[in-house]
Amino acid sequence: MWWRKPLLTLALPLALSACGFHPLYGKSGTGSGVSEELASISIDQLRDRQGQEIHNALIKTITPAGPPEHPRYRLLVAYSVQEGQVALASDETATRDRMRFDILYRLYEGPTLITTGTFPQIFSYNFLQEHYANVSAQEDIRERLSDQVALRVRDELAIYFRKAAEARAKAAAEAEAAKAAQTPK
Repeated sequence: MWWRKPLLTLALPLALSACGFHPLYGKSGTGSGVSEELASISIDQLRDRQGQEIHNALIKTITPAGPPEHPRYRLLVAYSVQEGQVALASDETATRDRMRFDILYRLYEGPTLITTGTFPQIFSYNFLQEHYANVSAQEDIRERLSDQVALRVRDELAIYFRKAAEARAKAAAEAEAAKAAQTPK
């Protein structure tokens, strides 16, 4: 019975590698890893206080060692916000507010746009008669927004870099196979 846990620990990596699982942030077989690609991104400033919080969260998440000395990529992030009441009491006072943030990111390599994406982040909170409670709820949403945007952008860029590395590896393998097919034996 004592041997089952060590055996399972040894068998799990083999099972994962057999199913095609590859760690997203590990090194690919043919080039730099996703972490190194992310570390070479310079992140442009955003326009206001919420933008500063998003910018700081992006730096903490994408380039935790600090901004690159010689960046290869430039990341631009923009957002818009819509706030509205989604629930009303019988006297038509608001009881629930919703904040929708639409996020747009663009990644450039030099002047060339290499990937872009958009996604929404939606939050809601109970609208109370106490003003401080509403301000506190909005501040909490803004903090959570920054962290969630940073994680989502990092993950989408990591997926892009992983797919790009796989495409380069496939193209190199096909070129090598074509070259080998043309070489007389």
